[in-house]
Amino acid sequence: MTAMEELKAIVSPEWGLTDDGYITSQYGARLHFESSGAGQVHFSFLEEHPDLSFAWYMDGKKVADLGLEGHDLTVKLPAGDHDQQLILQQWATGQVDFWRQGVVLTDFSTDTEVTAPILDGAYWTFVGDSITAGELMEGRQHRPDLSFPAIVAKHFQRPLARIAYGGTGLTVRAPFQEPTAIQALWQVGPDLMRPRPQTDLVIVNYGLNDANYGASRQEFAFGLRVYLLELIKRFHQARMVLVTPLNGAFVDVFKEEVARFDCFEILDSSEWGIMPEGRHPNVSEHQAIAAKIIEYLED
Repeated sequence: MTAMEELKAIVSPEWGLTDDGYITSQYGARLHFESSGAGQVHFSFLEEHPDLSFAWYMDGKKVADLGLEGHDLTVKLPAGDHDQQLILQQWATGQVDFWRQGVVLTDFSTDTEVTAPILDGAYWTFVGDSITAGELMEGRQHRPDLSFPAIVAKHFQRPLARIAYGGTGLTVRAPFQEPTAIQALWQVGPDLMRPRPQTDLVIVNYGLNDANYGASRQEFAFGLRVYLLELIKRFHQARMVLVTPLNGAFVDVFKEEVARFDCFEILDSSEWGIMPEGRHPNVSEHQAIAAKIIEYLED
């Protein structure tokens, strides 16, 4: 088995395949595998990324933050059978550069037994902006591992896929237009196909950036209508839940536009009281968001 074939079994859906290797542009992208016995796993990257770090989780508990040495990331595994996850957490680059360049994983080797993770059911996919990505949860630190998508997926023991980019929205008012919300559904980078794993639940949270940067009701209604059609094309067999913006914006627009279809649910967040002004939700606020979503899904 080649290194690329081995990597295919352990990369999460946020990684796409190129001629150079597997590429991602997503905070929260994972390398997930089962280990048996003490030894090392070794990952090589196309470029040196001195500010790139992964959160290492073993059996669901965080072990350490790991950075690259040159082009390489090495993990020393303990004896026994363990579930291992490396979660891309931090990189000192801008959103657009991350999207355009990506992080490219070129090689993989190990001196112990490593196998594909055991996944329980179809993926749950979370779609949105920087809040869904888990950005800036501890000051300037990103914590996708503690973000509401991670909490909800862990609670229900479902594998997680994430499509979330900071500053994006459904109108041209959103401060970042690379990627657009529609482009992100289908690609992991410019002209790079996104994997399409089996998904049976999609949770979408857009609109905060549009509202904060002056989108009109009419502008947002048009952007939402076009986006809902794209969601149907992308996830037509899945349950789809739309979480309204945390600042209470556009709730009436969501209700009017969703009434055109019979395949969307609206989860109104306007009464949650989680409305950080001028900043991103912190760890405790992500926990509160997750609790509301879990309550809704269990109802």
